[in-house]
Amino acid sequence: MRVLLLLVLLLLAGGDAVADSKASRTTFVKLMDVQELWEEERYDEAVEKLDELIAATRSKPHDFALANQYLAHTAVMMGKQEEARAPLEAALGMSGLPDELVGSLKMFYAQIVLADEEFDLARRMFDDWLAVVEEPPKPAQLFSVAYANYQSGYLNEAETFISRAVTESSNPPNNWLRLYYQILFDLEDYAAAKRVVVELLDRDPDEEQYWRLLASHHMRLEDYAPALATLEVASHAGALTEESDLRRIASLYGNLSVPEKAARKLELWLEEQRVESDADTWRRLGDLWMLARERERAKTALWKSLELRPDAKAWEFLASIHFEDAEWQRSFEAFEATLAMQEAEGEARHRLQMLTGLTAMRAGEHTKAREYLKMAERSDQLRGQVRGLLRELEESS
Repeated sequence: MRVLLLLVLLLLAGGDAVADSKASRTTFVKLMDVQELWEEERYDEAVEKLDELIAATRSKPHDFALANQYLAHTAVMMGKQEEARAPLEAALGMSGLPDELVGSLKMFYAQIVLADEEFDLARRMFDDWLAVVEEPPKPAQLFSVAYANYQSGYLNEAETFISRAVTESSNPPNNWLRLYYQILFDLEDYAAAKRVVVELLDRDPDEEQYWRLLASHHMRLEDYAPALATLEVASHAGALTEESDLRRIASLYGNLSVPEKAARKLELWLEEQRVESDADTWRRLGDLWMLARERERAKTALWKSLELRPDAKAWEFLASIHFEDAEWQRSFEAFEATLAMQEAEGEARHRLQMLTGLTAMRAGEHTKAREYLKMAERSDQLRGQVRGLLRELEESS
């Protein structure tokens, strides 16, 4: 947006300035000379002439203001927007200037500070300009006023100006429509906001950002079904191919309580290498398969996740799944990995030691079982239960 505003500024404050008819003839001629230097891109020479003119017209408010306005224009054309502020401030500091000239100077100054993201100051300057401007503002000017109001938190005013900018332009740029959308959404006029997004899509159905914007619109309203439909249509049409888009599709299936569909898609994208095969992806796949009650697939995905990035809580979760399925060897391995990473002390650790010993015993790992159960026996709360397991272990050895 910042770059766009600078481009707008260049268009509004370009080399078509004309000396005011109320300037003295000497000033008028010198300003015409400056315009010729602009056309030849001899900006340094233009600055020298303007500095001389400014020094010579300090007692002539109108001439002095115009010379400074031209100096600000020159700075913009040289790509030195920051140097345009001082001459504009000097011009605005003169008293007795015609309202039209003051308005023109404030419009110019507003564009400068808008590009510097001083939004509230820009808004106030635009208001002053609108109070005296005689000709109807151009659509590009209305857009700038809307943007300043939006960034300053004046949403209703912003909507008024952006609506005029869009309506009065024969072909409003897409960034105007995006701002219009955001203002309407923030005003909770969701139906109108959606129409703006649809218009953007009608303009360019191959533009990925507009499909994402429409999906985001539905997601922000927690309308997950149309959000998913939007992304699926775009994906099948080849408009959305980035990994983040695919992950969002899978996530939306999960939100819609269709975990099996989400898991199958994510698994396919992993096989096709369309999403990164990292720990988080495999963990997400494991969670989805668990929600879909596909326990074997869930366990496979969770093991892959933990091989890539061990995590104590995830190890314990996986151990509990294998425990419920009476898969003692796998449960023991997962509980042992949990203990290796678990920093908890006291009863929480003793409980894990007991579970690790129990699963080791069920898996036939008697030496390991005895080792962990002896550690768990230190617990006052678990001692009776642990000693019972130790007796069972001795009887089976």
